[in-house]
Amino acid sequence: MRTTINVRDELLEALMARTMVRSKTKAIELAIRDYLEKKAIEDIIALSGKIHIDPNWEREEELELDEYQDRG
Repeated sequence: MRTTINVRDELLEALMARTMVRSKTKAIELAIRDYLEKKAIEDIIALSGKIHIDPNWEREEELELDEYQDRG
Protein backbone atom coordinates (compact mmCIF):
# COMPACT_ATOMS: atom_id res chain seq x y z
CA MET A 1 0.00 0.00 0.00
CA ARG A 2 1.37 3.35 -0.94
CA THR A 3 1.00 6.08 1.67
CA THR A 4 2.52 9.38 2.69
CA ILE A 5 3.60 9.90 6.28
CA ASN A 6 5.48 12.60 8.11
CA VAL A 7 8.26 11.27 10.32
CA ARG A 8 10.90 13.37 12.01
CA ASP A 9 14.21 13.01 10.17
CA GLU A 10 16.23 12.15 13.27
CA LEU A 11 13.73 9.45 14.24
CA LEU A 12 13.82 7.83 10.82
CA GLU A 13 17.62 8.10 10.65
CA ALA A 14 17.93 6.42 14.07
CA LEU A 15 15.56 3.66 12.95
CA MET A 16 17.53 3.07 9.77
CA ALA A 17 20.80 2.97 11.72
CA ARG A 18 19.33 0.54 14.26
CA THR A 19 17.82 -1.76 11.65
CA MET A 20 20.85 -1.44 9.36
CA VAL A 21 18.72 -1.16 6.23
CA ARG A 22 19.13 1.39 3.48
CA SER A 23 15.49 1.75 2.57
CA LYS A 24 13.13 3.93 4.58
CA THR A 25 10.29 1.64 3.59
CA LYS A 26 12.08 -1.48 4.85
CA ALA A 27 13.02 0.25 8.11
CA ILE A 28 9.41 1.26 8.75
CA GLU A 29 8.13 -2.20 7.79
CA LEU A 30 10.58 -3.80 10.23
CA ALA A 31 9.53 -1.41 12.99
CA ILE A 32 5.84 -2.11 12.41
CA ARG A 33 6.41 -5.87 12.26
CA ASP A 34 8.48 -5.75 15.46
CA TYR A 35 5.82 -3.71 17.24
CA LEU A 36 3.04 -6.10 16.20
CA GLU A 37 5.03 -9.15 17.31
CA LYS A 38 5.80 -7.51 20.65
CA LYS A 39 2.13 -6.69 21.22
CA ALA A 40 1.08 -10.24 20.29
CA ILE A 41 3.54 -11.62 22.85
CA GLU A 42 2.23 -9.19 25.47
CA ASP A 43 -1.33 -10.34 24.72
CA ILE A 44 -0.33 -13.98 25.20
CA ILE A 45 1.49 -13.19 28.45
CA ALA A 46 -1.58 -11.31 29.68
CA LEU A 47 -3.55 -14.55 29.35
CA SER A 48 -1.21 -16.25 31.84
CA GLY A 49 -3.26 -17.70 34.67
CA LYS A 50 -6.55 -17.02 32.89
CA ILE A 51 -6.64 -20.16 30.78
CA HIS A 52 -6.54 -23.67 32.22
CA ILE A 53 -5.15 -26.33 29.93
CA ASP A 54 -5.78 -29.87 31.08
CA PRO A 55 -2.45 -31.74 31.19
CA ASN A 56 -4.27 -34.81 29.83
CA TRP A 57 -5.72 -32.99 26.83
CA GLU A 58 -4.20 -35.45 24.37
CA ARG A 59 -5.91 -38.41 26.06
CA GLU A 60 -9.22 -36.52 26.16
CA GLU A 61 -8.86 -35.79 22.45
CA GLU A 62 -8.22 -39.46 21.70
CA LEU A 63 -11.31 -40.50 23.65
CA GLU A 64 -13.41 -37.93 21.82
CA LEU A 65 -12.14 -39.12 18.43
CA ASP A 66 -12.77 -42.76 19.36
CA GLU A 67 -16.32 -41.90 20.39
CA TYR A 68 -16.89 -40.04 17.13
CA GLN A 69 -15.52 -42.96 15.05
CA ASP A 70 -17.70 -45.47 16.93
CA ARG A 71 -20.80 -43.49 15.91
CA GLY A 72 -19.91 -43.42 12.23
